[in-house]
Amino acid sequence: MIVKDTSTESAKTLHYWGDWTDSKPLALFTESIVTMLTRPSAHQAFVDLISLMGQTFPISAPAMYVSLQELGTSIYTVLDPKDGGNEDTTRILGKMKNKGNYSYFKVKVGGHPPVLKDRVDVAIIQKNKASVLLSINSGNHEYIFRQWVKILAPAMIKVIDNEQLKNMAFRDSLTGLLNHRAFEQMLGIECDRILRYGDTFSLIMLDIDWFKVVNDRYGHQAGDRVLRQIAEKIRESVRKSDMVFRYGGEEFMVIMPHTRISNALKLAGRIKKNIERMAIIPGHKITLSQGVTQYKDGLSPSDLVRKADIALYEAKHKGKNRIEVE
Repeated sequence: MIVKDTSTESAKTLHYWGDWTDSKPLALFTESIVTMLTRPSAHQAFVDLISLMGQTFPISAPAMYVSLQELGTSIYTVLDPKDGGNEDTTRILGKMKNKGNYSYFKVKVGGHPPVLKDRVDVAIIQKNKASVLLSINSGNHEYIFRQWVKILAPAMIKVIDNEQLKNMAFRDSLTGLLNHRAFEQMLGIECDRILRYGDTFSLIMLDIDWFKVVNDRYGHQAGDRVLRQIAEKIRESVRKSDMVFRYGGEEFMVIMPHTRISNALKLAGRIKKNIERMAIIPGHKITLSQGVTQYKDGLSPSDLVRKADIALYEAKHKGKNRIEVE
């Protein structure tokens, strides 16, 4: 998985490594292990790890691609999407397994904005259900990074194993979507990202219209079939970077990172059309009502949910199968 052939280290690189005292790399490696194992979540561990790499070697412009079979791919990078990040992402995702939906987390570091140059890819973990790949600019630091990831791999495997165990508690067993507990956690992470780095995101709350009628008239097995197929259609309708949740009962949520209300409305319209075309129960049309809102400064996660809920109520009140904004 190497873009540039670095199987034999140049004398220049070895000399560079030799210029380091034994204590400097040891301290760096130790700090990264502590970072991996003491953070409250894998997400925070990976953010802090890329921050440490980017601060220690700014010229390396590190990006880490964490691909988990049931959670999709998370990208942690110092590169801005418009200044090389999207280019690097397209290249990497083309070769990774289990990429699925992905989330892009730009990690800010001090100094000049990092620049995308000739890239070197270093595989950290390669398993059927999990793969982690580090992408850096080529340079004399390559040798250090290769030694670094050897030390990181065992700790990272432990962090990922714990994350996958937690994922079992974050999945809805009927639809396979992330559940209410996962929604609260991811919404908190997204709000924290905005507070730290700026930008915005949007939220859609969706509710199946007349769902009680489906259960009463056709039975709960039919109701379960409707929930599963609606969940799958919503998932197919959104972008790879969006996150879909079963919020509870017949309600769903979609978190759309880096998305303003205008684009959120377009996505909600696509979901509406795709659901209207479905024929889950012969002779019975299934529709959704949707409430859309966008993050604004000062709003808490509960504020955002409340705004989406108000918009959803308006959609129901005005006749259902509608999209309203709050």
